[in-house]
Amino acid sequence: MIILLYGEDTFRLRQKLIEVIKEYKTKHKTGFNLMRFRENDFDFSKVRERIESISMFDEKKLIILENILNSKDFLEEFLKYIKKNKLKDNQDIIVVIYQEGKLTKPSLTRQASMFEEFKLLSDNDLIIWLKKQVSRNKANISHETLRKLVAYVGSDLWQLNNELNKLVSYKAGQLIDEQDIDLLVRSKIDTNIFKTLDALAKRDKKTAFRLLHEHLEQGENEIYLFSMFVYQIRVLLKLKDLIEKETPFYNLAKLSGLHPFVIKKSSEQLKNFGLEQLKNIYKYLLKIELGLKKGRLDGSAALDLLIAEI
Repeated sequence: MIILLYGEDTFRLRQKLIEVIKEYKTKHKTGFNLMRFRENDFDFSKVRERIESISMFDEKKLIILENILNSKDFLEEFLKYIKKNKLKDNQDIIVVIYQEGKLTKPSLTRQASMFEEFKLLSDNDLIIWLKKQVSRNKANISHETLRKLVAYVGSDLWQLNNELNKLVSYKAGQLIDEQDIDLLVRSKIDTNIFKTLDALAKRDKKTAFRLLHEHLEQGENEIYLFSMFVYQIRVLLKLKDLIEKETPFYNLAKLSGLHPFVIKKSSEQLKNFGLEQLKNIYKYLLKIELGLKKGRLDGSAALDLLIAEI
């Protein structure tokens, strides 16, 4: 049997591999017929020897080949071998092909008895995944706080899992709120979001355009990027509204519900925006974000529209 596991979401991909190994060990206690070969350790003769060796135990064999596509010579030999020996239909020998990233050889799926792709999760799917993790940790966190965590971190489940564990440990059974995200989670693009907003406030569209496109070139998710802008403009709107109502600075944290650290970071930027300007930017960002989510806009077009409008 050939099982193909692949995809860009390496966290869920790795978890699936761990699950397969755990299930195998539960059924086959000795573990003597479990073998793993990694991309720097591929030797076709050794793999063939382990497949064909006779075991003294009445157990199925589990052979794991990690990142096989990175070794083209081995892959060619191995594909010929599994076809010739009909390993696809052999229930006593389980070969798991584990491949991180996109499948550069789509025909490999035809050689597999079964296959599963682990794509990067969308924002909504990330929320669903996080809720399951929260439930496992018996933690207490609101939907909006989870959305903010996704906006800060993006689709990297490794970091999301680490940040969630950190938050759960910090609050020790108490409700995890948005202020905890501000305090403990470092946004990947926080600094450049501030720089880009500053450039837009100064009508420096050339700099703003360059900074925004740098994110796309680095592979940032467009919806995640715009979610960060929506969040920061929402913060500025809250604070600007309170300041125009002559709220004392020391009372901003209590009335806005924001962490003092966030208020301090945002206070200088507030000087560059008027309240109506912030409202217009916020409405336009929501419109663009909706267009992205529904597939009516691509990332570059959305950025052009944002810069042209402000």
